[in-house]
Amino acid sequence: MQHYINKHSELFAENLLAAHNSQSTETKIKLEGSGAETIEALFLGTRGGNAKFMLELMGFALQGNIDFRKNYFPEDPDYINEDIQKSQGFKETMLFMGYEYDKLIKQLQESGTFFSMRTIGHMLWDTTLPGMLGYFAALMYNQNNVAAEASPVTTLLEMYVGNELCKMLGYTVFPIGQNESDFKAPDDVIYAWGHITCDGSVANLEGLWMARNLKFYARSVKEALLKEAVFVNAKGFQVQLLNGSTVPLVSLDDWAIVNLPIDEVLAIPNNLSSQYNIDLTTVSNTIANYTVQNIGYHDMLSKYLPGITATPVSICTSTRHYSWPKGAAILGIGANNMWPIIVDINARMDLTQLRVALDKCLQNKIPVLNVVAIIGTTEESQVDPIKDILAIRDEYRQKGLEFAIHADAAWGGYYKTMLNSNDDSDPVTFKLMEEDAIVALPMSKYVSDQYKVLQKADSITIDPHKSGYVPYPAGGLCYRNSAMRNLVSFTAPVVYHGGVDPTVGVYGVEGSKPGAAAAAVYFSHKVIRPNMDGYGKISGECFFNAKRLYAALVCLNIEKLPFFVVPLIPIPAIQQGQSPAQIQQQYEFIRDRIVNVSNQQLLADPQAFALFKELGGDQTIITYMYNYYNSDGTPNSIMKKVNDLNDAVYRAFSFKPYENNTQNTPIVVTSSSFTRENNGDLLVNNLRQRLCVAGNDGYDDPINFIISTVMNPWLSNTVNGSFIPQLINILTENIKQIVTTVKAQP
Repeated sequence: MQHYINKHSELFAENLLAAHNSQSTETKIKLEGSGAETIEALFLGTRGGNAKFMLELMGFALQGNIDFRKNYFPEDPDYINEDIQKSQGFKETMLFMGYEYDKLIKQLQESGTFFSMRTIGHMLWDTTLPGMLGYFAALMYNQNNVAAEASPVTTLLEMYVGNELCKMLGYTVFPIGQNESDFKAPDDVIYAWGHITCDGSVANLEGLWMARNLKFYARSVKEALLKEAVFVNAKGFQVQLLNGSTVPLVSLDDWAIVNLPIDEVLAIPNNLSSQYNIDLTTVSNTIANYTVQNIGYHDMLSKYLPGITATPVSICTSTRHYSWPKGAAILGIGANNMWPIIVDINARMDLTQLRVALDKCLQNKIPVLNVVAIIGTTEESQVDPIKDILAIRDEYRQKGLEFAIHADAAWGGYYKTMLNSNDDSDPVTFKLMEEDAIVALPMSKYVSDQYKVLQKADSITIDPHKSGYVPYPAGGLCYRNSAMRNLVSFTAPVVYHGGVDPTVGVYGVEGSKPGAAAAAVYFSHKVIRPNMDGYGKISGECFFNAKRLYAALVCLNIEKLPFFVVPLIPIPAIQQGQSPAQIQQQYEFIRDRIVNVSNQQLLADPQAFALFKELGGDQTIITYMYNYYNSDGTPNSIMKKVNDLNDAVYRAFSFKPYENNTQNTPIVVTSSSFTRENNGDLLVNNLRQRLCVAGNDGYDDPINFIISTVMNPWLSNTVNGSFIPQLINILTENIKQIVTTVKAQP
């Protein structure tokens, strides 16, 4: 430590040396790092204000790598010396590198300005300092987390991160590095397991892959029991059914065997091994010869399951990410066999339609691989009612239908930190905040209720590189039951007790992957704890700012402007079907008590804050549309003109490759569209009515909309006050001009 400090300036030297030499000081720093962070210290800053600190810490990392190189068998020769560095060729090479590097740096300055207050479009903002520093430090070692021998440090970091993500989401974990003699695990506790993927798409693919393999695993075991000599004495092996009865596995018909309880299926290898004294590796390798993983989807269905005449399906909300049908295609399930469930008027999964789909599966004996609940849709910002979906599964289990539940929380997973207590003393799981503390959150009661049951999902996708603010690539997948990972491995499963696993690389889709990604998440979590005082504080500020921006946008509707705004989620008075006078009154209340007040005044106004919490979507994405007024003051009633207007707004406020327009883009938004096929008649008809285009204008689909994503914790609280009024003014003045142009077009 002293060696590093002597090579750098005074910014960190005194405190680091004191921490290194004093146990009490080190303990104090650890305690402060668990909850007393100033979040302004956690990012580089809109103007790079924390650059000197970042440079200092990057210098530590570079020097550490240099010392590491020097100290590894120091008697070995080098290929560089001063004579080589003084040679003409060396100098010219360095000059050329510097020249081209300067050009690259200038090219990169046309990149998306995702550090800016004006960037409110994509699920992408600035990254945390610890995330960047962790990535940079590990990048120089170029570790490959495909195998532990290629990443002896970053594999352990990934295991730690996997535990952190699982705990954060509510799962129970076995503490990394704990031996069974040190940590007495209850026999009835199921421990989770998680790992880093390159992104949420791969995590979703892996979750679907696991669900597919899980559905057929018991049938593979039955075939092995009937045919393999090693199981000659195990033909009476029994399993428990959904109704609680116990029967020999080999006696089950095709429908019953694909609807065994999930944890019962996952326990089969260990139960066979322990009950019949057969080596676990032998059990697993023998069964593997009959799994869908090895014999293929066609043979599994045609040879082993002749009683199942319908193709198995996965069920997901129609607002799903495109990676889901893509994953179904890759796995041979078929994109058409990923059934979309249309949404309700709030763009959440319509539970009535889910029941219709499950009834169809039950009546026609169609196996259900999984049901996917989206915890934060990427365009609508909505949270599916996973609490009710879990309850529905319990109902259908009583009818003999079993399926996994996957929570796609790629975007919304980190918002769980708003509910996690800052009591980080338990190495197994985070505690939820007390109910009275939750009242003060900017999260609605509906949303918090869904997060409280998230740990009951069988698998969860989460992306640290989204609302975890970590550099790409850093997706993640967590399994409620650690045995699930064995279903997507091509090696024999091991009994996992949280010790040093041979690798994390054999579990999942990817081969080579950067250890730097694990280091980035690891260090970001070390500094910014995944609880209410760390990431929860950042997330809470973003929720707060998203609702403030939403309030300012909808209040444009009571200004005398040539256009009006239709948010996907209207203000509560409209949702409740109140009268025009009451709606106007609520708009005025929002303007006077929420928009035109300071943050402190809003927080001190219980009535206003109660309404504030219920405004807008479930998370921090605002989905909205514009329409304009005709010269006679009536709303435009032509749907195509609405789309032209919103498309023009998007084009004015988006970056375009090859046009070098970054510096000229005053605000950044993005866009998408609703259609009847994807979203259903209920939502589309409601939007058309609120847009005042409900008549027969000869134009039906699509409905183009604008997306603003708030990932900036300081949008309403910069050093100069709120930036939201400036954003609204920029939007208003530009849209006035766009309206004039669109109205003049034929």
